[in-house]
Amino acid sequence: MKYRQLGKTGIKSSILGFGAMRLPTIDENPEHIDIKQTELMVDYAVKHGINMFDTAWLYHTTDRSKPGVSESILGDILSQGYHEKVHISTKMPSWEMTTWNYFDTTLDKQLQRLKTDQIELFFVHSIKDSFYEDIKNAGLYEFLDRVLSDGRIKHVCFSTHGSYDFLNQILEDYDKWEVVLTQLNYLDEEDNTGLKGVKQLNKLGIGTMIMEPLRGGKLANNQPKTVQDIFNKSNRGYKPIEWAFNYLWDKSEVNCVLSGMSTLEQVKENIKLVENAEIGMLTDTDKELLKSVKKEYDNLISIPCTECNYCMPCPFGVNIPKCFREYNMANLGDKSINSIQYNFHIHDDKKAHNCVNCKKCISSCPQSINIPSELKKVEKYFGA
Repeated sequence: MKYRQLGKTGIKSSILGFGAMRLPTIDENPEHIDIKQTELMVDYAVKHGINMFDTAWLYHTTDRSKPGVSESILGDILSQGYHEKVHISTKMPSWEMTTWNYFDTTLDKQLQRLKTDQIELFFVHSIKDSFYEDIKNAGLYEFLDRVLSDGRIKHVCFSTHGSYDFLNQILEDYDKWEVVLTQLNYLDEEDNTGLKGVKQLNKLGIGTMIMEPLRGGKLANNQPKTVQDIFNKSNRGYKPIEWAFNYLWDKSEVNCVLSGMSTLEQVKENIKLVENAEIGMLTDTDKELLKSVKKEYDNLISIPCTECNYCMPCPFGVNIPKCFREYNMANLGDKSINSIQYNFHIHDDKKAHNCVNCKKCISSCPQSINIPSELKKVEKYFGA
């Protein structure tokens, strides 16, 4: 395993972090985790040098008004002799931070779930400009000062999918931020905070952690033929997943890349990729090739959904991520095959035509997708 300094925290983080957002499930139910498989994955990860484990209050839930099970499961497993070997980061829903009581009670529950007296890396989760002023006026920074001083958290951090300007606004409003989690991959280099934001954080001495390096797995599996043809022009021999990770590890500004792994095989594969990871490993030719790949994806991808499930549950039963997945896949390949997937593997009461345009989902989407509008496209494409 290889390590980089995480900003000024003093933490030497593995460049590959274990994201506990996509743990192995039973019957595709986000709350039914395959505990035995997860234990094997964590054990292998720790024994092979991964020391950064990331979770959140809402990971692995079917109802965003209730906590998920990821924190509790990770806490149970890591308490079995792993705590001294790893660093744990978790997140509190920023959009709920409107009362001091919520701050305190939720944090105390997170400490209990993670079986620790102190959260080493505490993230204000997914700050958006639509409610930032509300949580700031509710006492966000006073709360962070207090929990830093009473020792319940060690390093204060935040995540955001916002713009570069919004990132800088948050940084200017509070001088104790130590780590920021942002989305970056070779498709998103100029979107949201983008690479420009990661470089700014590094310049300020703030640790950088990266989410969605594979765009929900889309950059690792089932890539369209036109994209494969571009990669085949290189003599590197890299697999698609290698291109995605190497794009990030090539950059000195990137401290840790989080990967949401769902199988032991994925853990093993990702760890093996670290062996050849070096700053500056990509040539100018490699970078031009990735730009060509991005251009081709821009022509092909219809809906930039990463299947994070933040939009779920839909009050009218629509399985939004699955509808988008089948639509995107159909546009990238054989429509007839994906029509079968859509019509026979998504129940009628979960299909796109059940959307009533209530717009509840829009504010929850980190990618700022106009979900009702896109569901109309899905409905038209596949039929009701």
